[in-house]
Amino acid sequence: MKQRLLRWLRYTIALGAHHSGLDFLYRRVTGAGLVVLMLHRLRDEHDPYPLSMSNASFRQLVRWLRERRALVGLEDGLQALSDARAQVNYAITFDDGYRDNLGLLDLADSEGQHEAVPAIVYVATRHVGREPIWAYRLQHAVESRTRDRLDLGALGLGQFDLSQTIDRERLYVLLPPRLKQLEPRELEACVDDLVAQTRPQPASAHGEMLDWQQIRALDARGVCIGAHTRHHVLLSRVDADTAQAEIVGSQADIADAIDAAPAHFAYPNGGAADFGERDMRIVRDAGFATAVTSIEGTNRRGVDRYRILRHNVHEQRYRAPSGRLSQALFFSETSGLLGWLRTRRAA
Repeated sequence: MKQRLLRWLRYTIALGAHHSGLDFLYRRVTGAGLVVLMLHRLRDEHDPYPLSMSNASFRQLVRWLRERRALVGLEDGLQALSDARAQVNYAITFDDGYRDNLGLLDLADSEGQHEAVPAIVYVATRHVGREPIWAYRLQHAVESRTRDRLDLGALGLGQFDLSQTIDRERLYVLLPPRLKQLEPRELEACVDDLVAQTRPQPASAHGEMLDWQQIRALDARGVCIGAHTRHHVLLSRVDADTAQAEIVGSQADIADAIDAAPAHFAYPNGGAADFGERDMRIVRDAGFATAVTSIEGTNRRGVDRYRILRHNVHEQRYRAPSGRLSQALFFSETSGLLGWLRTRRAA
């Protein structure tokens, strides 16, 4: 009941701010800004994580941004911040390198365009054409299991009966934060153990990650390819040599594949505790022009180009209580009063 009331309150504030002109006034007062949208997957299937958006919803967001002439590439958006008269612009980014990011090309094809919408796809290069990042290995192990009993006592999480919906939901809530506390090798070992316990059916032969041929196809049609380390490690949990190898190695992998060094980098996980000054220095010294985080907020003039803020975008986030995608919620939360209130509350 409390969550439902909060959803209605959030929606009511967004409607009022959007349609009364308060959001417009807020943007005029605060001046030029850049909202960087952080997406992961474009797919219509259920996702237990807040990482997927349907193709229809993504196309609607693109239409709204085009109507406002607010959709720009990341570099253009950063340069526009120097003009105090500029509006709030939006840039689109995708993390990890999932095969369904080819939806960017499907959108261009449906519009009869060769060039895709301006976007950056950050790829974890040692996952290209291989197993997905651990979160989706976990989902496959759960959804395609042949055994229901799961013992996570070693992680302090107890027993799960995966035949029960409530236990599956509990697993998706409790396990990812616990795994992120582990060193990279420990994390992979725990996922391997979970797979061994659940004995899932074989994964699709198509795979969930982009391969290099598909990445070159994106690049050829104007999608910028960025680096996201090799193994999607949380940089704060590895030593300096490993961080250097992960960052510079991913840069070299992409340069070899598309004959051009990537200019943009995304910190895996990207929270304030997931990277530090050491990692920012490695990225800068490697020659990257920008690096993005998952810390939420609007970028303003003088933003650190190696600590760019983003907004996480997924299917449920900007839906009204009725279930419809809400333009008022999207714009008020990303660049209006609702976003300002949320930031103040978090502080």
